[in-house]
Amino acid sequence: MPLGQMHQALSGKERLWRVWWLWGIPVALAASALTVFAGFAREDGMHVAGSLLDTLKVLIYAAWLVAAWRCAPNVKDAFWKNVSRAAVALGIVLVSMTA
Repeated sequence: MPLGQMHQALSGKERLWRVWWLWGIPVALAASALTVFAGFAREDGMHVAGSLLDTLKVLIYAAWLVAAWRCAPNVKDAFWKNVSRAAVALGIVLVSMTA
């Protein structure tokens, strides 16, 4: 996602579907990869590197969660605002459990 769109998303000015699908899927893939590599680092005895990768994962995911929360009202049907915010809240719980 270009820097201008990222700023729009973090400001809550982007359409939710763009934040959810066009930014969310790459973020989820990156977070999964960082989790795997953090595990590999720890298995190899590089615990600090594993912790740094976990921290990076949380920061990336947190930025997306903030953007998704702030852009939730930018939908045609208010139902999706509530669904997306519930999913974001669940995501916060899951991130805290895997970090």
